[in-house]
Amino acid sequence: MGMKKLFTVFVCCAFLFSIAAFSTWAQPAAKALVEKECARCHGIAKVNKASKDAAAWEKTVDRMIKKGANIKAEEKDAVIKYLSTLNR
Repeated sequence: MGMKKLFTVFVCCAFLFSIAAFSTWAQPAAKALVEKECARCHGIAKVNKASKDAAAWEKTVDRMIKKGANIKAEEKDAVIKYLSTLNR
């Protein structure tokens, strides 16, 4: 394998690793936010029992934001991604 191909493979692997690491890092933050904001109005057990896909969670999160959940626009995708992993 030539040096150029080896370098390309290395860069691709490093990129994929960084995406995986960021995703793993973001999960605890999203979980903490869900636990804090959802538990303000109802028990977290209700959230943990729900089995929804990402589209359904997006509708739910939008509705909860309108009702006062303090989830910022930049946090919303991570929250939906985390919620989508529950009961799957």
